[in-house]
Amino acid sequence: MEEVRLKKLLVIRLDKIGDMVVTTPIFRAIKEAWPQIHISVLVNPVNRNIIIHNPFIDDILLYDTSGSQRNLFNKLLFFQHLRKMRFDIVIDPYLDYELKTAIITRFIGRRYRLGFTFAGKGLFYNIREPLPTLPPPPDKKQMSDSILDLLGCLGITRKDGSKKHEIPQIFLTAGEKKKAKELLQRRGINLANVIVGIHPGAHYESQRWPVERFVKVSEYLMTTKKIDVILFGGRDDNSLISDFKKRALQTPTILSDLTLRDFMAALSYCTLLLCNNSGPLHIATALQIPTVSTMGPTEPSRWWPQGDTHLVLRKDLDCSPCRRGYCENHDCMKLITTDDFLSAVQKQLRYLSHS
Repeated sequence: MEEVRLKKLLVIRLDKIGDMVVTTPIFRAIKEAWPQIHISVLVNPVNRNIIIHNPFIDDILLYDTSGSQRNLFNKLLFFQHLRKMRFDIVIDPYLDYELKTAIITRFIGRRYRLGFTFAGKGLFYNIREPLPTLPPPPDKKQMSDSILDLLGCLGITRKDGSKKHEIPQIFLTAGEKKKAKELLQRRGINLANVIVGIHPGAHYESQRWPVERFVKVSEYLMTTKKIDVILFGGRDDNSLISDFKKRALQTPTILSDLTLRDFMAALSYCTLLLCNNSGPLHIATALQIPTVSTMGPTEPSRWWPQGDTHLVLRKDLDCSPCRRGYCENHDCMKLITTDDFLSAVQKQLRYLSHS
């Protein structure tokens, strides 16, 4: 495949925040291999915030099913417009059963269509990458690595030939950082001290460690360790934040009404993030913030955080990973005790104090 003939490339990513975060390494890899190619990304209103200000992306195309593309007629007009843009390559890195992005790829991709041969989806592509296997830890085939492997079909390989994990990237502006700094200072956070962020939410209920245990961890940090704690939450986490406040004897600083960009900027000032396996975990990874996180129904081989500064608490049960959004027993999370979590937090704090 010759670079000189390829002018326009589209990556489709219409799912969740974490999925977009782990996709970010391919933008740099493509741009480094083909500096002149124009990279567009098809996004939804939420995950677009992950790639704003990314210097390796030339154009962000918004697919908004709650707005301008709400009805079928407008959807068809939108995809017809994309087809007329004549992308030389359309890449669909979605690795799951749903066919939506595969169908979109087939419709708008006139020349080369690249994706995983998974659940019959290979029919929609003319360049295919076999489904990645799932080796057990520690030989993890992490999601970002699997997505990078797609580029091998285009002749783009890692320069050093290694299989080392590629850390995702999020780019914040100086203005965003300044705004977050001023917010934290107004809320009484001393930026010179250790700051621990807690985000108890997750997309699925089955991914959430019990909120009352996060409360105990927070109170230990605030009362015993005298550490500033920030409780983060998205706009869908209001009930979770309310439950946290009711249970807490000492309430941390609460920042639950931030935009995603403002959240990321505030998080960038944290020393450590405590969370579940969800979007905030992968955002912290991209911002190079150390973490302690829980993992239950999620496939560990694909969704383990990249890098050596992350501790993951997971119970090796026969039923895990199940990939279910809801579980009556929830043993994979319930069996992770508060003491387990505190031990991991203390280990991270000791490590950070010597780094």
